[in-house]
Amino acid sequence: MQNIKKKIEKLKNNLKLKRTLRLIWNITKGKVIYTVLIMIMESLVFMGSLYAFKMLIDIVALPNRIEKYDLAVMYIIAAGLATVILVVLSSLANYITQKHAFLISEYIDDKIHAIAIALDLSFYESPTYFNTLNRAKNAGPDRPSAILTNIISIVKNFMTLTVIGVALISINWVLMPLLALFVLPTLYVRLKFADKLYEWQMQKTPMERKSKYLSSLITGEVAAKEIKSFGLGSYIRSMYKNLRVYLLLEDLRINKKGITNEAVTQILAATGVYSCIAYICLSALKGESSIGDIALFLIVFPQLFGIMQGLSGEISSLYKNNIFLSYLYDLFDLENKMKDPQKPLLISQNSPDLTLDNVKFRYPHVDKTILKSINLKIPAGKVVALVGLNGSGKTTLIKLLCRLYDPTSGTIKLGGEDIKNFKTDDYRKQISVVFQDFVKFNMSVTENIHFGNIHDEADHDFIKDSAIKSGAHDYIKEFPDGYNTTMGRIFENGREVSIGQWQKLAIARALYSKSQFIIFDEATSALDAKSEQEIFDDLREHIGNRGILVISHRVSAVKHADYIYVMSEGEITQEGTHEKLISETGDYAKLFKRKPLATVAEMSKDEAK
Repeated sequence: MQNIKKKIEKLKNNLKLKRTLRLIWNITKGKVIYTVLIMIMESLVFMGSLYAFKMLIDIVALPNRIEKYDLAVMYIIAAGLATVILVVLSSLANYITQKHAFLISEYIDDKIHAIAIALDLSFYESPTYFNTLNRAKNAGPDRPSAILTNIISIVKNFMTLTVIGVALISINWVLMPLLALFVLPTLYVRLKFADKLYEWQMQKTPMERKSKYLSSLITGEVAAKEIKSFGLGSYIRSMYKNLRVYLLLEDLRINKKGITNEAVTQILAATGVYSCIAYICLSALKGESSIGDIALFLIVFPQLFGIMQGLSGEISSLYKNNIFLSYLYDLFDLENKMKDPQKPLLISQNSPDLTLDNVKFRYPHVDKTILKSINLKIPAGKVVALVGLNGSGKTTLIKLLCRLYDPTSGTIKLGGEDIKNFKTDDYRKQISVVFQDFVKFNMSVTENIHFGNIHDEADHDFIKDSAIKSGAHDYIKEFPDGYNTTMGRIFENGREVSIGQWQKLAIARALYSKSQFIIFDEATSALDAKSEQEIFDDLREHIGNRGILVISHRVSAVKHADYIYVMSEGEITQEGTHEKLISETGDYAKLFKRKPLATVAEMSKDEAK
């Protein structure tokens, strides 16, 4: 008994039917009720047609049937008219159902994208999130619409079943429960199979994600050069194939078991059908059933069996779609840890400074502290440089400055106010970043630069000015379509350029922003010394009240900064001007004094020019 209670409780938890119905109701704005009303009308008309048909058969079976000629014609006309009405109502119901299904699918698809945009960066650095997202996308925007179809089909079949059941019970009450007894095991087996599929989906998600990743390596353009250069294609293909074969075999094993169990229950159902046929035939031989009853039985019984099987299929499909839809709800229920204040402050536009006061940070689910007691200041109108070896915490520091994460302790202040007191989106507009792993958008040149301030209409003069300052205009003007040229080779007529030219485009995007601060994270690493020098000279000349943070391993990028911080193992170990730091015995001097003389000579030569 306790085991049955647990199964019922599990069934209720998995269904989440109330939430799904509320979701469908809200998306369709209550108009789904029209479909239900049409189905009720269908059932009533169908019941009338059955009654007319039964009465017609009974009249034909009468000895004095010629006297009932007019009545028989009336029943024929009624049955025909009912059939026409049924066709019209069915077509109308199908159209409305499809329309609602499209609306629901588009809503869910957009909802997934909206949630992905709104979530904190911490989710994107967690395998658990990607498993949740992958399952939600596999559950797909079609699940809610499928559930709507399931519910409508169940209601429709149930109404039809009621009508036919009444007709069948009028013949003999034993037939209905006898048939149901043999059909119910099929429903049970299908529900169990849905549970198995759900559990298997949970287990195989990480493996499916890995197989997609391997496929993207083989077929994508990002890794193509290295895969071909190192001859990795066959090896990765073998990894992908072995993984897919394992997943396929496990899918087949589960499906084989489900099909076998269902075959057994179908045999039971067929036994039930023939038991009912035998029962009614024996009743007819004994004279316990009229000709009209027999005719009605022969017409409605195959329909009844089909409807009961269909009802079993729809209920199990509803259950399966609902438990798979729980993947979607898992995504919907994710919550950000970073919250906007109830009464956010307005951000000062009077050249505020950006400061870090005793900031410490460690990533979620990681014990190691990445940043330790960081004190740093980026004044308005100044160029500040940050230098450190790989793994010193520079990239993490950028994430905190952009408020992609909040410090574990300590405070980041803008104009003396804790940045947590501002609306997150408003604060992020104050920071423009050229990331080391910047995105190469396969869109037009104009869009690539306009993304720096997508909230305002594109200012084409400012876009061109930003490209000139970054050096991107020099190659853009050579394109036949100029700033309308599509970048990259993914789409037709796209133009691919060198990594250095892509980097100039990313810099132009940052310059186009109206932010009060710009962060360059190794943003000139792919540029030659001359181009790099021109960019920083122009920045210095037109910096205005903007604060600049330059992160680089190149002395030419940092030596002209107003102030320099040196990071090592998550701590600020040195700070000061280039002249001060290069003369001390510390990480800065070790990093730049060991630079090849050719680099310094080349830099000096470029400066002389």
